[in-house]
Amino acid sequence: MKTEREKITGKVAAAALRLAGEPYTLEPGEENCYLLLVYEGSVQLEYGGETMLVNPGSAVLLGPGGGRLLPQGSAAAELVGCHFPLEVLHELRSAAGRDYTRRFASGQRTVLYGPVQWFSRLRTLLEMMRSAGTEQDDPGPLYLLLILHYVEQECIAESSAAARPRNETVEQICAYLSANYQQKFSLTEVAARFYISPYYLSRLFRRVTGQSIVDYINNRRIEAAQKLLENTELSISAVAEQTGFASAAHFRRVFREVMGTGPLQYRKGHKKK
Repeated sequence: MKTEREKITGKVAAAALRLAGEPYTLEPGEENCYLLLVYEGSVQLEYGGETMLVNPGSAVLLGPGGGRLLPQGSAAAELVGCHFPLEVLHELRSAAGRDYTRRFASGQRTVLYGPVQWFSRLRTLLEMMRSAGTEQDDPGPLYLLLILHYVEQECIAESSAAARPRNETVEQICAYLSANYQQKFSLTEVAARFYISPYYLSRLFRRVTGQSIVDYINNRRIEAAQKLLENTELSISAVAEQTGFASAAHFRRVFREVMGTGPLQYRKGHKKK
């Protein structure tokens, strides 16, 4: 394993990205593969001659082929991710006996909408990979192997569910909800904004995303709350208010349901120095 790991070391790189106005080019050279998490704002992905809107809470897997990311709306988009040449996946297969190449075939694009805990786990691993990138014994390949393990699990889970069709209206609704999660919403108000009936919206949204509008909004609020808990000293009541929850009690209940722990416990375990 050590010999194989030495071959991979230096070929895996992670970075955080903030897009505000200018597009970002994904280089096609060296058979580059990308794994990107969008955790704030929405981006338009241009890849393989097609475009699609990618909203917060999404993980994007891209095989070699290059492309562009363009921020959507007035708010900046924030991402964290890594890139690596396709040969790294072949080397990981030799080193660890796991084959992930089919997830990154040339010209292949996969977008995953996993649970908040799954997304948070990937974000933590990518941040650790980024922080450790300057270490002499770069552990990037080990982080990548862990990340790909969780990605593979979610790919299997989503493929076993009913196929979810793409829908531009739902993508636009997700972008709107993600940009305005602090506001109070009702199904009727959202439906009226997009000129469809509440009943049709409810069914269509669940069929395309696999979750209700309420769950989608709460997931975006929890993701925003995670950042505040990690990076500020705001009280739980203030975090609840800034992320759109009706009360601190409601925030605590939803946070525990989604993350499996309370906000105070989460802060103790994830506070950034």
